[in-house]
Amino acid sequence: MLKKLTALAAAVAVLCCGSVASARELFSDVPESEWAAPYIYNLTDRGIISGYGDGTFLPWNNVQRCEYAKMLVNIAGVKIVPSSVSPYADVPYGEWFFPYVNAVSPYMTGFQDSDGNLFFSPFEPATREAVAVAMVKALSLDISQYDDPSWYLSSKFSDWDSISSHNMAYICAAVDSGVITGDVPEDGGLGTFRPSDPILRAEIVFVLYRAFPNGEG
Repeated sequence: MLKKLTALAAAVAVLCCGSVASARELFSDVPESEWAAPYIYNLTDRGIISGYGDGTFLPWNNVQRCEYAKMLVNIAGVKIVPSSVSPYADVPYGEWFFPYVNAVSPYMTGFQDSDGNLFFSPFEPATREAVAVAMVKALSLDISQYDDPSWYLSSKFSDWDSISSHNMAYICAAVDSGVITGDVPEDGGLGTFRPSDPILRAEIVFVLYRAFPNGEG
């Protein structure tokens, strides 16, 4: 019995060590020299993100809204409530992203057409603004302190007025907490936030890790 337990312990040790190594060797397009590599390795080991079946992570690809929905559920521990209906007309039951989109509806807003129909646009790129707002809500960060968010944002970003007015306080909290940053020029002048730009897969891992560095979902 002792020999069997020893052999089992050794096998478990090999599997554990192998999983750590595989996270660094899993993606052919994520060398250790890549700035986002530590975050990609960490979140892969934690089961928050994954790559593609061909062994790539594609760090410079856009993140789809449905992909971010799943990442947010995984990282923040958002509860999935069983359901067969969705508030969104373009999120049919049976799609892999159905439960994740439903679960993050309090954090990620959809879109409404002139007839009042709601759409999530699951395959559209997740924008930097939408990602930041959803993360602030998931973290339950206090936005009440930003009674003049335009002043705060205008002191940091030259494109501050392109941020949706109803989301400005959320962006303040996201930037203030260090969850997401803008582009800061070397001369120390105003940076840019680029709220409508798609967020890249390399960038999203940074946001997710900064928000939940130790897996406290």
